[in-house]
This record gives sequence, C-alpha cells and structure tokens, in this order.
Amino acid sequence: MRLPTAVLPVSVVLLAALPGAAHAAVPALQTDRTCYLQTDKTNVTVTGRGFNAKTPYVVALDGTALNDGSQLMDDLGTMQGTFPPPPLADDELQRTFGVGVASGGLSASARFTVTRLQANFSPSQGDPTRLRVRFSVAGFGLVDHNPDVYVHYVTPKGTLKQTLRLGQATGQCGRIVRTAKRRLFPFEKPALGKWNLQFDTTRSYAPGTRTSKFLFYSVGVCLQPPGARRPSQKSPCPQQVVKK
Repeated sequence: MRLPTAVLPVSVVLLAALPGAAHAAVPALQTDRTCYLQTDKTNVTVTGRGFNAKTPYVVALDGTALNDGSQLMDDLGTMQGTFPPPPLADDELQRTFGVGVASGGLSASARFTVTRLQANFSPSQGDPTRLRVRFSVAGFGLVDHNPDVYVHYVTPKGTLKQTLRLGQATGQCGRIVRTAKRRLFPFEKPALGKWNLQFDTTRSYAPGTRTSKFLFYSVGVCLQPPGARRPSQKSPCPQQVVKK
C-alpha cells in the first residue's frame, strides 16, 4: 500500500509543471500606489498579470475605455500602462476610482484614491483668541500609513510657540474628517500679527519649504487689534488701526 502513496505526490508535481498550466492562474491587477496626490504631473501605473499571452486587452476607468484594444499582452500574459487620473471637483477632497483590464474573456480590477493635501479648521470666523474649532486634514498618509498629525503654532516672528497633536490620519490617503472641538489657540494672549499653523506628521518642528522632504500644509491666521484694516493681498495682516 505504500507504493501508490509515494508515487502520488510525484505525479502532482509533474502535472503542475506541464505546459499550459499557467492558464489556470487567476488574473490580477494592481496600481503602483493606493493613493495619489492630485497634481498636473500625477500618473497612475497599472500592472496586470495572469492573462493569456499575446491577446488584446482594454483598460477601463470607472467603466470608460482608456485605449482602443490594439495593445497585446506580452509573452507571459502581463501588461503595464500609465494614465493621468481625472481631476477632483472643486468641492472634493478625495475620490476613489475603479480601474479594470479585460482580455480574451478574462478580467481583473483594482481601486485607487486621488486626494488633495489640505488642512483646515471650522468655523473660520470669530474672535480667534476665543474661537473653538474642529480641525480636518486630508492627504497626510501619502508617505506613511496612518500617521499622527500635528499642528505647529509659529509666531509672527517665526519662532515655534507650541505643538499640538490632532490625532491619527487613517484610510488609504490619511484623513481626519474632523476632530473634537478645541480652542484655535490653545494658549493665552497670542501675539498680534500673522501666525503660521503648520500641519505635518512630525512631532518636532522644522519649517516647511519647497525643498522639504516631508509633507506639510500651512494655514495663516491673522490676529489684529480692533478697528484694523481688513487683510488684502498687498497687506495680508495689517496692524494699523483705522482712525475714525
């Protein structure tokens, strides 16, 4: 009785190695990222595997074909293509898309999300020294998954006053829909002038610049004496009180 038992595994291995066994592979599709930042230069790279070799394929985004079907799978039944994602609407922070590939009766699909990098607080009007707000952020998971998000309070003179942890940004793109209400300025008597609230994922503060290698988003908050002129592009935070 041992002989059949010993031969059976060998037979299975030989059958798995027979030509044509690769056709039983399940097609799969993946994008090079799960989340993309919306920019004019952003491209999505999609890779498909497990299809029949040398067969035409069609790539579709949310059901709309992106190519004419004249491209062929390679000798291994794989393909790769690149396309720019659709722009977000003005009132959209992020949106998820579905991409699919169909070839020779086989198909596979994947999903990805496009996001803005943004931070904000609401309400945005009122006495900033007393205002209680909810913070919200989007796009802070583009580098690290589920990062902690901080806001650094930088004085009008450019020095750090305080750092506040907002919470953990979750989801594909790293989002905090809204925090619990808290004071906009968590300390007493903030100095007059234009404050910079820098949102990033690092507890220690470093000024964000165009050459910075970390994600950050800055929001300016202007503190003025009563009666001061309204901010303008030329004078974003005027301190001169209007004489009546």
